[in-house]
Amino acid sequence: MSIQFFPSEVALRANPNARLLFDHLRESEHDLGLTKALLFFNFPLFREEEKLLVSDLVLISPEHGVLLISTPSGVISRAQEQLDGAFSQVLSRLVRYPKLRRSRGSLKFHLEACLWVPEGGQSEAVVSGFASFDEVLKGLRLAEAMPSDVFEELVSTLDGSKALQKPKERPVSKFPPGAKVHTIVSLEEEIRRFDRDQRIAYMSDISGLQRIQGLAGSGKTVVLALKAAMMAIRDPDAKIVVTFFTKSLYQHIKQLITRFYRMHEDRDPDWTKIQVLHAWGGATVDGLYYQTARRFGHTPLNFAQAQRISSRQPFGAICKALLDDGNVMATYDYVLVDEAQDFPPEFMQLALKLAVDGKMVIAYDVFQTIFDVETPTAASLFGTDGVNQPHVEFEEEIVLHKCYRNPRQILVCAHAIGFGIYGDRVVQMLESKEHWEDFGYEVQGEIVAGQRVVVYRPESNSPSSIGSESIDELISCSVFEKPVGEIEFVLSRIQADITLGGVAPEDILVICADDRNSSFYFNGIAEGLMARGIRVNNIHAKSFGAPEFQEEGAVTLSTIYKAKGNEAYCVYIVGIDGLFWRPSPKDRNRAFTAMTRTKGWLCVTGVGASAQGFDDELRKAKGNFPALKFVQPSEQDFVFMKRDLVMADPSAVDDEISSLGESLDPEEFEKILRKKLREVQNVRRALKRRE
Repeated sequence: MSIQFFPSEVALRANPNARLLFDHLRESEHDLGLTKALLFFNFPLFREEEKLLVSDLVLISPEHGVLLISTPSGVISRAQEQLDGAFSQVLSRLVRYPKLRRSRGSLKFHLEACLWVPEGGQSEAVVSGFASFDEVLKGLRLAEAMPSDVFEELVSTLDGSKALQKPKERPVSKFPPGAKVHTIVSLEEEIRRFDRDQRIAYMSDISGLQRIQGLAGSGKTVVLALKAAMMAIRDPDAKIVVTFFTKSLYQHIKQLITRFYRMHEDRDPDWTKIQVLHAWGGATVDGLYYQTARRFGHTPLNFAQAQRISSRQPFGAICKALLDDGNVMATYDYVLVDEAQDFPPEFMQLALKLAVDGKMVIAYDVFQTIFDVETPTAASLFGTDGVNQPHVEFEEEIVLHKCYRNPRQILVCAHAIGFGIYGDRVVQMLESKEHWEDFGYEVQGEIVAGQRVVVYRPESNSPSSIGSESIDELISCSVFEKPVGEIEFVLSRIQADITLGGVAPEDILVICADDRNSSFYFNGIAEGLMARGIRVNNIHAKSFGAPEFQEEGAVTLSTIYKAKGNEAYCVYIVGIDGLFWRPSPKDRNRAFTAMTRTKGWLCVTGVGASAQGFDDELRKAKGNFPALKFVQPSEQDFVFMKRDLVMADPSAVDDEISSLGESLDPEEFEKILRKKLREVQNVRRALKRRE
């Protein structure tokens, strides 16, 4: 291991003294015992009585404790005052947590502060030169390194992850060590700690256009909320807007910003300066489009009115009207866009136009489904000039490689099933080494058409708390002669999860993959669970409104479509044969979606030869884990695959719309249409390249 620096070494350009000290610490890290240490630059920051308090560097080491370091190049007294204020703030936060305290007023480790200059320090308060600094570190060396749990608590307190909502209490003491509930508790604690990529993403300043991307479950929304809170602390007069696609995210984002902000200033944010707005808005919900239209003299349009302008991209059309108005100008110091993949380019361009000096951050889930693999460029999002050059470029792109939603055993197998790697033919494939790396995989060698390829998912890019479980314990498939036997098997497994494993009923999800027989499956499972004294939340039976996906004390029953965007620790997929008679690209996509709803364990069941076909592919995937092994398709193969994706089922959009019933939002309607249009455009581009 090596000392970890955050946000990135590029940030040190602004402080030559800090750069010198960092280089020395890295060169001497083994001698100084810093190989497991973290070093923060200009973080954490606090505000007290309108003063911003921050030390240039904060060294956090299990061998030494915490050392706040100021590296002044100007007035020493001013730097000392700033450092003392930061020290007081850090101390007051650390002593709040019992795990970090030795007694009521003291910590289990050292907390110190010093001013350091390269040479020529004229004050006793200043440490001058590398040798003197090394002596300071040696004096802080602990007799024994901090236990890992204490060090993790220390880091999470200083990096802000303590602000993440604490998981509910679980009855772990009632169950033996091997029970699932113990793994769930460990996993929840791991999810509440920031990883390296996340720290880099939220600690970096916003000086231009940034993009943060990663798989679903990699923490993009959390990072965006923390960046908003940090900008508000750093610049309390700044006007900041955070916008998003899914209306239900409003309270979640606002709560995250509040919790992060209060970690650094003991009051709530000024909501007149930070605005959390839905992208479109409406008569009852404020939105970025609605607010902008009113501000610049336009009449805001609702979905029905916008659809009369453009039936395919109504939101894009009304955003373009604002774009074309030369009077619309920058309104916010910082603009942060979550779920950027769901917006038309016109909205993205409008959001950028509203940002002073182009200071905008977008969080982008490039791989919402495994079949949407083309990463949008700055040109496709923000337009080009007369010579086809992009109007703007990303100043910084950050990829969150770690996916917390799924254990890597399940994610690797889900990708194998979804791509058709071990089936009769590959139905879709990533086209480059960079794509695989963005997925969180490592590629052995180069990717060449017609050649055998091996990609590997490292442990570091998935939750470690559940990584030690064997693949057969985490994911299984059972094939039955009749659905009755399948249902009885699932009922017994669910009962064991609750009574022996300590899993809460609301942490269990049953997904039916066989749409034709979903009522049969759900009725049988619901009756069987209720006969065992277990309540049921049958989403499939609730056709009106938008019911809560989880109900405390009840097992959830859902179709694949209604399970999108949700997850559970234990997922059962019944009727897998409904997708694997002759699996089309759409069928594999649905299987992938269902498999990746689990945060822990996955049990797949089905009937007959079709279910056996799924089991055969799954066995091959498990046998090759943690790698995926395949022959890279040719360019012509890609053209055929993309054509099949669009032509495999012309009624796909109608199916998705009807499956939502009366709970369909206008924005969701447009999202589905835009997804289909994007698939067609992908095929056209592929065919054009082939020509």
